[in-house]
Amino acid sequence: MWQTGLAQAMRKPPLAGSIPQIIRTVLIEPVVKELCRKTGKDVRYQHYGLEGYFRLFLKGKPFAVISLPNPGNGRVFVKFLDACGRQCSPMKELYNTDVLVSFLRETAG
Repeated sequence: MWQTGLAQAMRKPPLAGSIPQIIRTVLIEPVVKELCRKTGKDVRYQHYGLEGYFRLFLKGKPFAVISLPNPGNGRVFVKFLDACGRQCSPMKELYNTDVLVSFLRETAG
C-alpha cells in the first residue's frame, strides 16, 4: 500500500497488518470517538460479518452498519437500522460523521 502527501513527506512507513485491523485503526475507532464526543453518548462498535463491515451500537442495540465493500477504493458506506436491528434506510456513501450524529440525535432523543 502506497502513501502520498504528508505521510510520505514525513517518511512514515505504510500501515501494516490485517485489513480489518487497519480499517478499525484508521476509520472505525476515530469515527466512534467523534460520535461519543459530539453526542455525549456511549457508542460502541463490533466487527460484523464480512471483512470491512462494522456495526455501531448505542445502549447495546445496533443502530448502523459502516462498510468498506472494496477497501482498495476507500469508499465508505453506511446503512441505518431500526430499533429491531433491521435495515431502515438504503446504503449510502458516508462522507463525514454529521449524518450519523443527526441520526443519533433524532432517534435517541
